[in-house]
Amino acid sequence: MDKSPNICFVSIGANGSAITADMIAAGIEMSCFDPWPSHVESIQKEGLLIKLPDEHKIQSIPIYHLCQLAESSHPFDIIFMASKSYDTKWIVELIKPHLAVDGILVSLQNGMTTNDIAQIITEERVLSCVVELSCELFIPGQIQRNTPKNKTWFAIENKNTLYLDTIFRILGNAGTVVKVDDIQSAKWMKLLVNSMSLGPFAILGRPVQEGLRTKGMRDLILKIGEETQKIGDLLGFSPFPIMGLSEQEINTTNDLPALLIDTLAGHVGPAAQDCILQDFIRGRRTEIETINGFIVEKAKEAGIEAPYNEAIIEIGKKIKEKELSLDINNVQHLASLMNKSSLIP
Repeated sequence: MDKSPNICFVSIGANGSAITADMIAAGIEMSCFDPWPSHVESIQKEGLLIKLPDEHKIQSIPIYHLCQLAESSHPFDIIFMASKSYDTKWIVELIKPHLAVDGILVSLQNGMTTNDIAQIITEERVLSCVVELSCELFIPGQIQRNTPKNKTWFAIENKNTLYLDTIFRILGNAGTVVKVDDIQSAKWMKLLVNSMSLGPFAILGRPVQEGLRTKGMRDLILKIGEETQKIGDLLGFSPFPIMGLSEQEINTTNDLPALLIDTLAGHVGPAAQDCILQDFIRGRRTEIETINGFIVEKAKEAGIEAPYNEAIIEIGKKIKEKELSLDINNVQHLASLMNKSSLIP
């Protein structure tokens, strides 16, 4: 390439802020855009405060309000995006006019959003990823990074594209990066992890490690994981090494869901609050519908039911409607729903 690519990052929430900060600290030039006005204005004034277990640091970030994307005069060759999965379609429609003809949109999302993006900008212009990174964002301009850089992990789609090696190097500033051929299997594996860990622990109002230690909870989430794994097998997804696990570990385990959840718990700190718990606390829409709900939808397409994932959806709705609160006793509600479901022929 004769010139450096024109790069931007759209929607830098909790994880996006951490990734962007590492890239910019490494000297990558880019423009950043985010839809939360207070977050943008705080970073513009004070920089991004990043709280890590052993240090606090401030990183200056060239960030603008999302509406200012319309002021960009030159198309971007590489656009990174880390939006919520339910925001995917409108964000991509907004991005589309600003992506160069041969440009690439890098979807730093763990949801199964690839097809939604491809329908808008074509499959050739999408590069999908799997991300292992836990961050929290409650106060504008401040993030709590629970996963240190040496345990942050990206799987990037090994696609024949002009900017693949450049994107690989840029992401390498934020964590370990691997190229994978079967990105959709890798994304389903991450969905399997998230089906067990995000909604289930969030409804308890507890961080991952504490939720996993809650009496009876481990058995329940492993049932959810087994159900999700079964549906993935029916859909043709293969077990795939993610989160730094080896192919041997994945292929030789006799309890894949347990291996995945224990690996995840070992990579985040004891106080790490997952993204769905953060959304419940902030009164925001959660991604239960695009995680557990997506699994239920795909199960129906395969001609089977997914009652354990449906149980998470039902409790999530009750919390949203304030029929239930975030409480450790929700493990009993979950057990009751799942046991009732297991009796259905």
